[in-house]
Amino acid sequence: MMTSVDRSFNRHDAVAVLFHPSAVPVIDVFRSLGSLEDQYDLALLDSPETALSRFLDPGLAKGIVSDALLLAFSLTRQRGRPFHFRPVGSRQGSVDEYCLLTMIAASHQVGPEVTQEAAFVLDVQSLDPLKPLTGEIIRQIDLGTIVFQVPSLSDFRAMLGMDDARTDVITEWRFDPALHFKQ
Repeated sequence: MMTSVDRSFNRHDAVAVLFHPSAVPVIDVFRSLGSLEDQYDLALLDSPETALSRFLDPGLAKGIVSDALLLAFSLTRQRGRPFHFRPVGSRQGSVDEYCLLTMIAASHQVGPEVTQEAAFVLDVQSLDPLKPLTGEIIRQIDLGTIVFQVPSLSDFRAMLGMDDARTDVITEWRFDPALHFKQ
């Protein structure tokens, strides 16, 4: 994955993130929840749940959808504004989507620095009420074959242009079932 950031642009327009195909169904759950707020139709969650079932047990997929629903509502309430989402099924991710997956994965793997930095970018005020939900989502994801590389703090900051300079960050994806959301 290669990311270029120029501080003269809006971060949402200047950062390009390409998710591993197995991570797309996870972010699609949150993307569908964005549509759910407009249409109040739970059938919108069927497609992401089915896609998740390709990478993990259907019961785990259902659990992730359920926990993601609670997490998304809690996050939106804290932020006071909706997330910026790409279309369902897109491997290209927004800054909000990248930070959301990073916050979830890093909260139980890497340590508080990356988690807090991602939460800061997302305007999340308190991580305490989110920990049980993110922990359960990670527990379920780790039982499948979903790949998302948690960045180091310096890589995370560089990808989002938080060092006020133009930066290229290159990350190679490799599938290793033992890693899942681990660094």
